[in-house]
Amino acid sequence: MSKEQEQFEIHPDLDGSLHLLFPLLSSLLFVWGAIFAKQSALRGTSPYTNTMLSNVTLALFWAGVGLVRGDGLPMTAWGPAAAIAFAFVVGQLCTYLAFQLGDVSLATPIFGVKIIIVAFLSAAFTESAITAQTWIAAVLAAIGIGVVQAGSGSSARHPLTAGRATLTVVLALLAATALSLFDIGLQHYGRTHGAERFLTLMFIFTGVISCGLLPWVDHPVQIVRIHAVRPLTLATLLMAAQAISISYALGRFGDATRVNIVYSLRGLWSVLLAWLLGRLAVSPEGSLSPRTLFFRLIGAILLLVSVIVALN
Repeated sequence: MSKEQEQFEIHPDLDGSLHLLFPLLSSLLFVWGAIFAKQSALRGTSPYTNTMLSNVTLALFWAGVGLVRGDGLPMTAWGPAAAIAFAFVVGQLCTYLAFQLGDVSLATPIFGVKIIIVAFLSAAFTESAITAQTWIAAVLAAIGIGVVQAGSGSSARHPLTAGRATLTVVLALLAATALSLFDIGLQHYGRTHGAERFLTLMFIFTGVISCGLLPWVDHPVQIVRIHAVRPLTLATLLMAAQAISISYALGRFGDATRVNIVYSLRGLWSVLLAWLLGRLAVSPEGSLSPRTLFFRLIGAILLLVSVIVALN
C-alpha cells in the first residue's frame, strides 16, 4: 500500500459503531426534508427544481471544503467521480419524482431495500457468496414492499390510484438502485483517494451535471408566486445536509452495509411522522386513512426487520 493510500485508509472509530451516528442523523434529516419537498411539490414546484437546488448546494459546500484543503485529485480520478456523480443525480431525481407522484410514507419505506441492493452489489464486486440471511432479508423486503403498496389508494380524502402507487414504487426502487451504485463507488474511491478529496471532486461533478436540468427548473418568480420559497428552501437544506452526513460516513469509514441498515430507519420515521403530523393536521398526508397508515407501518416494520436480518 502506498503512503497516500495508507494516509487515507478508512479508520474505524474506537468501538466500531460511533460512525453509525452519521446515517442515523441522515435518516432523521431525510424524512423532514422529504416532508418539505412534498409540501413544495403540492404548491407547484417541479422535482427538477428540488434536485438541482439540493445538488448545487452540495457542490458549493464541497467546493468550499476543497478550497480550504487546497488539494485535488489526478485526472485518472475524474472519470469515476463523474460516473458516481451521475448515479447520485439519477437517484436524487427519482427520489423527488416519487415524492411528487405519491406519499412520503409510501415512497420512503421502499428506499429500505437499498440495503439489500448494496449487499448484492458488495457481493458482486467482492466475489463473496450471498448468505442465507441476505436471501431471507430480500424476501422480507419484497413482502414489505407488497404490504406498503397494498394500503395505497385507501385514503378517504387523498386518493392515490393504483397506477400512481405502482409508478411511485418503481421510481423509489430506481432511486434505491442508483444510490446503491453511488454508495459502493463512493466507498471504494473514498478509500483509495481520501474521503474529503474525492467527495469534493464528485459533488462538483454532481452540481455540473444537475445544471443540465435548468430548462425544467421553475423560475424564481414562479416559486415566489406560489408561496413555495419556505418549503423549498428547507427541503434543499435538509436534503443536502443528510447527503453530506451519509456521504462522509461512506467515504471516510466505508461499512456500506451497516451504514445503510441504520439509514433505512427513515422508512419507519416517515410513517410515524406522517401519523403524528396527520394528528396535528399540519401534514400534506394528514388525510391518509388509518388503514393506509397501518399497512404502511407494517410494511415499514417488515423492511426494518429485513435489514436487521441482513446485518446478522
